[in-house]
Amino acid sequence: MDDHQGKQRNADSADDGPASAETVRRHTQTEKILSSERDFLAAVLEAADAFILILDDQERILRVNRAVAEATGYSGEALEGRNFLETLPISEARGALAEGIRRLRAGATVSAFESHWVKSNGERLLASGSLTALRDSRRDLEHIVITASDVTQRREVEGELRAASLHDDLTGLYNRRGFVLLAEQRLMENRRSGAPLALVFADIDGMKAINDSFGHGAGDIGLALAARALKVSFRESDIVARIGGDEFAIIADLESHDMEALSARLRKEIARLVAESGLRFNMSLALGATYSQAPHTVLLEEMLRQADDFMYEQKHRSREQRPQVPPAA
Repeated sequence: MDDHQGKQRNADSADDGPASAETVRRHTQTEKILSSERDFLAAVLEAADAFILILDDQERILRVNRAVAEATGYSGEALEGRNFLETLPISEARGALAEGIRRLRAGATVSAFESHWVKSNGERLLASGSLTALRDSRRDLEHIVITASDVTQRREVEGELRAASLHDDLTGLYNRRGFVLLAEQRLMENRRSGAPLALVFADIDGMKAINDSFGHGAGDIGLALAARALKVSFRESDIVARIGGDEFAIIADLESHDMEALSARLRKEIARLVAESGLRFNMSLALGATYSQAPHTVLLEEMLRQADDFMYEQKHRSREQRPQVPPAA
């Protein structure tokens, strides 16, 4: 190698030096960012109350979160590397889960399921959730994410409701016993999740005047219409009950700022139903509500009392503005 070639190579090396250092610096910075993101996602995974399992494309368990370990009694190390279908689901449930995974392979994004899983001690839990497909750049299935929750107790309660007479014959709503059973369960779930929850108390304003003026048959029609209006105005997942006489109670996923819109929706629905029925009287519902959010939890009976008190305060304030029942023709 002559002196000119040596000098040129040294010059090229000198020119590459800063560029190479910058590349290393950027690579190191990227690794730090990725590492920070991985740590964050791992912390979120562990903090989640829902069951989360990550499978590879062969249905082998790559990772489970704390909630899975606590509910099943298996440690993460005991589950990781094992085939999901052969480990947690009972044999009778494997076919349906395998069909869900087949749909993911065929191109579906999400597949819902509800199946019994076996704990390490041989007991069973009922898991309800979904299988979600994660795909690579070629759209091939790369991972399956399972998210689920333990609905064992909820289904047991629902079974008790079906087995017992817990509905009101006139309105078809839950009666007081059914309401207390379901509301206590919802409050227990609320204490775990910390989600806002409201207990709404309602009664038909002027029910005695309706009965006196138009008869108890008209009063029964009014009760049935009020029940229909409440069912339409609240979500399907809310618990709506007639707990006695003209009194109704509802457990709903509401916050205080939702009440104004709810009241307006309910007034509109009652007016529509009364107009369609051809009844000759006006009808309205008085509402009161109280709220529970963990860790500031309140007992159900205390919530009922508070909501009842708030309702009567509202009735007292608005008595003069409410339409009166006209005399019987």
